[in-house]
Amino acid sequence: MSLVDITVDGVDISFDTDAELEIGDVNIDMDRIAAQMAYWGSVWASAESERIKVEAYYRQWKAQNKSAITLANPKLAEWKVQQEIQSQAEYIKMYEAQAQAVRNSTLAKSIFESHRVKANMLQSKGAMMRAELDSTNMSTPNESKPTTKSKKERKADVEKATASMKKTFKKKKGA
Repeated sequence: MSLVDITVDGVDISFDTDAELEIGDVNIDMDRIAAQMAYWGSVWASAESERIKVEAYYRQWKAQNKSAITLANPKLAEWKVQQEIQSQAEYIKMYEAQAQAVRNSTLAKSIFESHRVKANMLQSKGAMMRAELDSTNMSTPNESKPTTKSKKERKADVEKATASMKKTFKKKKGA
């Protein structure tokens, strides 16, 4: 179990990558994937918004401190002003908040992108399943067709399906 914890807009979110990204029942997963992508897209957007706000807050705090320091001592060199700002206890808190915001945004984006990959895999797996059903004539036709085929036609259909399956499995064996 690989658990990922994210806090976005004060909401704690836990995500089990093994359980959520594993493909189980294709039909159920296909039904859920769009909603999962929408959810993680909104989490990503919120995390990105939070990251931008944290960075803006830090920039404002830094500018206010820089202004106060240079007003008190206008001839102070730039590197000394930076050093004084970075020596404050709040500076590390601001940096940690920025790091956490970037982490949350990056994780939310990667989970969203993982769902995009899962959607592509589901689409491919579904297409393969349909092709297998078509090649064995086991699929249910969309329109009803007359089933009155001669014995010769039925035998030809079976031979065609068998040849198609052999060809499919030969390709897979050699791959």
